[in-house]
Amino acid sequence: MALLDLRIEGMTCAACSSRIENVLNKIPGVKANVSLLEHRARIEGLAVDDAIAAVRRAGYDAWPIIERDRRQFVGQAASPIERYRLWIAVAAMIPMLIEMVGMLTSHHGIIPIAAQWALATLLQTFVAWPFYLSAWRALRVRSANMESLVSLGTLSAYGWSVINLINPNPTFYFETSIVVIAMIKIGRHLEYRARGQALDALSHLFRDDDQPVDRWDPTLAKWLPVTARELRIDDQIRIQENQMIPGDGIIQSGQSEIDESAMTGESDPNAKAPGDYVYAGSLNLSGVIKVTITKPAEESRQALIGERILVALTTRAPIAALADRVAAVFVPVVLVIALLSLLGHWLAGEILSVAIGHAIAVLVVACPCALGLATPAAIAAGLAKASSRGLLFRSAQALERTAQINHIVFDKTGTLTSGRPRLVAITDHDLNIIDLDSIQSPASPSTPWPDWLALAAGAERGIEHPLAGALLAYAAGREITDCGKGLNHPGKGVSAQSGTQDVAVGKPDWIASELRTQSLPTKESFSWAQQEHYLADATAIDVAVNGHWRGRIWIADTLRLDAVAAIRELARLRIPVTLLSGDRASAVSRVATILGITNALSSQTPEDKANYLDALKSDGANVAMVGDGINDASAMAHAHLGVAMASGSSLALETADLTISNPSPILAVTQSLLLAKAVMRRVKENLVFAFGFNALAIPVAAFGGLSPVIAGTIMALSSGLVMANAARILNWRPRII
Repeated sequence: MALLDLRIEGMTCAACSSRIENVLNKIPGVKANVSLLEHRARIEGLAVDDAIAAVRRAGYDAWPIIERDRRQFVGQAASPIERYRLWIAVAAMIPMLIEMVGMLTSHHGIIPIAAQWALATLLQTFVAWPFYLSAWRALRVRSANMESLVSLGTLSAYGWSVINLINPNPTFYFETSIVVIAMIKIGRHLEYRARGQALDALSHLFRDDDQPVDRWDPTLAKWLPVTARELRIDDQIRIQENQMIPGDGIIQSGQSEIDESAMTGESDPNAKAPGDYVYAGSLNLSGVIKVTITKPAEESRQALIGERILVALTTRAPIAALADRVAAVFVPVVLVIALLSLLGHWLAGEILSVAIGHAIAVLVVACPCALGLATPAAIAAGLAKASSRGLLFRSAQALERTAQINHIVFDKTGTLTSGRPRLVAITDHDLNIIDLDSIQSPASPSTPWPDWLALAAGAERGIEHPLAGALLAYAAGREITDCGKGLNHPGKGVSAQSGTQDVAVGKPDWIASELRTQSLPTKESFSWAQQEHYLADATAIDVAVNGHWRGRIWIADTLRLDAVAAIRELARLRIPVTLLSGDRASAVSRVATILGITNALSSQTPEDKANYLDALKSDGANVAMVGDGINDASAMAHAHLGVAMASGSSLALETADLTISNPSPILAVTQSLLLAKAVMRRVKENLVFAFGFNALAIPVAAFGGLSPVIAGTIMALSSGLVMANAARILNWRPRII
């Protein structure tokens, strides 16, 4: 059953989100995650009506989030009626503050009791109504939440004051109920703003299906306006200057500069020409380009990234479990403390109205807003900041694990190298080497194109690997033999069939041993050794047809420009680095020497990499495996954190804990560690503050050290401080660029 996103109404604290999760997850076959920060539930295995009914059984309301609303749900501002409630509360609070100042200067009675009653009644019946509704929903399912404490506190103050209207010696708390409600509304407003600041940074990751674009209609032979949701594969579209690109595709004509910062975090625009890929969510800055759609909006990289962020936001970091457990028992404990405070002060000789005031202060100050927001606020800000730098975490757990990494293992091809390899030479069956660098056009008639190379290109077609891409790029414009769908052997090569011909393309040792290829030139051949020396930095790929060696292609790649700086920064952080590659020893040794990596292993199969990672983990290391997301998938599964280059393949977004979509991906790996550590520092700071605030404020209020008004004020401010501290992550800057 498809995933379902629901907007949840009425959640106010971690106990609320936990309660809804528990109700949903108790249903057989259902998996649900609830985000307090977004007021959203992601549910798998349940129909819409059944999911809404389950949420309502938990005491909350819900409705589906449709695709066109996804861009609006993040950072969603308070509704107009909530803004009215806020302004009414502030307007009512101002005269009450004047009255309270008058009490301190023996000039009380400035505001008549009748006016205080009228203002308090307005706030109780209109402004505070959402509090009472939420508390009632919780009570219906025999539970309690943050609003239960607020409701008890303000209703006690208001109710006691109403009773005292007929008392000859009254004590009124009308001003207390008014100011407490107003301060909580102000605090909630600040919380919404801080939350919106964190989540607004994610809004660019959600596509706009209503975006207009011109599509070529071959029947009418003219351009017609359509929306992004109407686009299909192979559609021809025209992108005007300063227009957003609605889907992934290839430029057919025109040149322009494209702003891809929303997808990669790169601030400088990229020059694009015919044959180059462009991605949904990017901005065409100059010139008109015509693009053939390869992936429509709902399948684009932007859609995959947005989906990943949605999943990450609904997951809960392990460090949040403590706050959830405390929130679940917090309200009953506070109710007991408030009751004991009332009885204690009353039995100690204080008048009942004063004792009730102390109990009200306990109820109001104890609202666990800050505790419930401590972790999700920081995590959301961290995910927003990470996405702006091209760091796409699969979950909150992945973000937390990143902060714990103390050993990094890198693959070479497509990871430390640019991932844009090219054919540099061909060795034929007679061991003659053909240097391709001197050939101007690969498709020219003089370009070598033997039948075995056409078969190799046919076998590699459809395989998502940088080396396959290099061969197919060389084959552009030439006839490729149809080999059907090739079978990928991870870490080894590809096998395919064309008619009666069995084709194998891959590592020389795999071609030689596992396929028992005949007529393979020996290493003792002087000519062969000379070629290997000449092409020491290139990757060798052998081609066999019907069990006979036919030739070798040499593919070279260049180191990423940021690799040296990144490895140097990891050394400064005292994080050990290992290079594991399936390539030959000479190519691996050269890369390791340039980068200063002392621990490098060559000729590693995916199984070898997985075993090496297991050995590191058994020694107590928290290991990150950084690869291209294709042949390294099994090794990534054995690491604490799997990191993939987004350029590796479309599978990278599906397999890795962290996907790097950044123009400097190796530096971005280092930055992900630093950012994750900064996020977890903010989480711990928030938790220490939230726990410390309640541990200090509740006893002080219970012993009569806080008035209800002061209690409500500092409680509201505590939530604002937690959100403000979390929002500091949005201003985070790495030490290196």
